[in-house]
Amino acid sequence: MVKPEQLQKGDRVAIIAPSTPADPNKVRRSEKGLRALGLEPVYYPSCFSHHGHLAGTDDIRLKDIHDAFSDTTIKGIICLKGGSGATRLLDKIDYGIISRHPKVFVGYSDITALHMAFQNKCGLVTFHGPMALSDMYQYDEEQQVKFDTFTYESYHANLFGTGPLGVVDNPKEFPLGKLVGGKAEGPLVGGNLSLMISTLGSPYEIDTKGKVLFIEEVHESAYVVDRMLTALALAGKFKDCIGIILGTWTDCVQEEKKSYGGKDLSLEEIFEEVIRPWGKPTITNLYAGHNTPQLMLPFGVHVKIDADLGTIEFTESPYKGENNE
Repeated sequence: MVKPEQLQKGDRVAIIAPSTPADPNKVRRSEKGLRALGLEPVYYPSCFSHHGHLAGTDDIRLKDIHDAFSDTTIKGIICLKGGSGATRLLDKIDYGIISRHPKVFVGYSDITALHMAFQNKCGLVTFHGPMALSDMYQYDEEQQVKFDTFTYESYHANLFGTGPLGVVDNPKEFPLGKLVGGKAEGPLVGGNLSLMISTLGSPYEIDTKGKVLFIEEVHESAYVVDRMLTALALAGKFKDCIGIILGTWTDCVQEEKKSYGGKDLSLEEIFEEVIRPWGKPTITNLYAGHNTPQLMLPFGVHVKIDADLGTIEFTESPYKGENNE
């Protein structure tokens, strides 16, 4: 894998919007939160652009990606938000620019498309985690920044820590679970389930061979989750992976069906029927995804999982020049 240089306090970071547009007032307000993190945000044109459901035309969003990676004064890139639209850019990106200028790259949800593309085309280590408009920080009545402590600590450890991340765990009130016992170790890949499905059959589809696969989803009915997980299975992704981490499934609920007077299968039943038969060590309920508090995860670096003990340990640094195990 190609590793970026570690961020330092005071570094200039590009804020780009590869997906859906945002309220300009919220964009401007986010500057205070990013500065409180110790970063110097530089907002690119896509953050203030609208083109239907997109944060500007493809050309605007594409240029921001290229410019953010090319600018040597920019040390990292944090996506503004997710939504929809990143997949439209995949065939247009100049991956040579990303390979020549590897940088910290942060996002989740629709940004999964870029995580997969950067890994497949450039071998770049990237970070699945809170974005500029995420709920990591809020504002009190005096408009002072208030951090979610758990999320802040995970963010800080990933972006400013030294050496391997080590053991990661949920907040105490949200224990990890087990679907299938056993141990596995290898590079971590994954992200949002919908985006994995959207890229199947393309050069950007998720590569799970010999890897630990992380999956999360939001706002999809249980029967849709069933269909998408089955698509991953049919594509050989569960066969190829060596272990699985299931994140959060926010607002993924069973639906009542009047047509036959019953309910969808529950997520637990779907996991039992679609994922368990592959026999891969599987940890459940990792607090990473569309949730607060939220863990940040480095993609592309070595992780060890023990589903019986419920442990997840990163044994490799995500950064260039750092010691590994």
